[in-house]
Amino acid sequence: MAQASRLGTQLIAVIILGRLLPPADFGLVAMATVVTGFANLFRDLGSAAAIIQKRDTNAQLLDSLFWLNLVFGFGVAVLLGLIAPLIASGFSEPRLKEVLWILLLSFPLASLGSVHQALLEKASRFRPLAIIESAAAMIGLVGAVWAGWSGWGVFSLVLQTLLATLFTSIGLWVVSKWRPGFNWDASEIHGVLGFGGNLVGFNIFNYLIRNIDNLFIGRFLGSTDLGYYSMAYRLMLWPLQNISSVVGRALFPVFSCLQVDRGRLAGAYVRATAAITLITAPMMFGFFVLREPFVMVALGERWLPVAEVLAWLVPVGLLQSIGTTVGSLYLATGRTDVMFKWSVGAGLLVIPAFAIGLHWGITGIAAAYFVASLLLFLPGLAIPFRLVDLQVSTVIWKLVPSLAMAFCMALVLFASNAAWTVDADEVGQTLRLVLLIMLGILTYGCLSLLTQRTLLRDLARLAVNR
Repeated sequence: MAQASRLGTQLIAVIILGRLLPPADFGLVAMATVVTGFANLFRDLGSAAAIIQKRDTNAQLLDSLFWLNLVFGFGVAVLLGLIAPLIASGFSEPRLKEVLWILLLSFPLASLGSVHQALLEKASRFRPLAIIESAAAMIGLVGAVWAGWSGWGVFSLVLQTLLATLFTSIGLWVVSKWRPGFNWDASEIHGVLGFGGNLVGFNIFNYLIRNIDNLFIGRFLGSTDLGYYSMAYRLMLWPLQNISSVVGRALFPVFSCLQVDRGRLAGAYVRATAAITLITAPMMFGFFVLREPFVMVALGERWLPVAEVLAWLVPVGLLQSIGTTVGSLYLATGRTDVMFKWSVGAGLLVIPAFAIGLHWGITGIAAAYFVASLLLFLPGLAIPFRLVDLQVSTVIWKLVPSLAMAFCMALVLFASNAAWTVDADEVGQTLRLVLLIMLGILTYGCLSLLTQRTLLRDLARLAVNR
């Protein structure tokens, strides 16, 4: 429920700020996010994941990792501040320098709560974590909307990030009972560098794959096109960030406890993936059909090019919502080395695909992303499944009912949307979208009750009994 609240906050932010700010401002922040997101990969050197994966941790290890994270947080901020003018010159966007100088404050702020968050996740204390992150997101939204109304322009989006980071760290210190001591043991740090080093390597290549499209668009097509593309990408990522990634995050400590029992680990993964698909499949199929009326109602006519990009990115979101939780299998089994090698191989396909798609603008980039994701989907499942003796066909067979029901729902929505040909004002368009969404929910809900009663019963039990 807290995650649903957070999703609603993000939706409100996109709708309000999308009307207050021009697409170029979103494009400028997208350029800055490419840089800060990459720098963030080095902030904790994979130490947070190592804390969760290790069966036993001691005070010296935790203290050492806290101070290491803090040093790296300040170091990354200083380095980013020094090279900000060069980055702005490379993007041919002078305003980017000031945006980066302010955003770099987020690195030491985030480092302050890194170990606290890892300990809470290791103990599966996700209720307070979700409340902290939801509250921080809401504070960031309020600050950004106030700044947008006050004429701050692009810096209202920057303020949103800083406020969310600051209040997340404050909340983690309030909730967590652990406090760092002044201990330092290099041998303890050395023990997690192998695991963390491969994880950082994977994160670097994975981040490159996820952001090379933004680099291409920002460098060759400009901030306005990047604003359209980044908005479409944000919309596509909602189910991925707020359902699949959250479930994967919750599964990681559970899988780490089950790492010595591969059979139970594989069974838990299959059930979790089926539950994810039950939720994300109708969202993505429905979003694909209703993408144009959604953009018109939520963002306005000037954002209409976003709908063309979504035609290709929504299927990417569906594939990734199914496959993203495999990262938990790599981490729980300690095979970050295999995960790193896979990311390198995937990058060799995705990056040339983006370069080819660039010739057809942002729609070509999105189409290239879909083709590459489709080609990588099955190998991306097969490799980690071998670590837990799981067959791809076993998982796919469990997902077929949800995918089939979502497809049927999409056909109903497509026919209903096509039959509704009467032009309407903005209120009428909003009512039309709401009614179509309700029709989709009703259709999928009835089909689920007919075919997925066992899975629904299990989910209801989990919701009630935690």
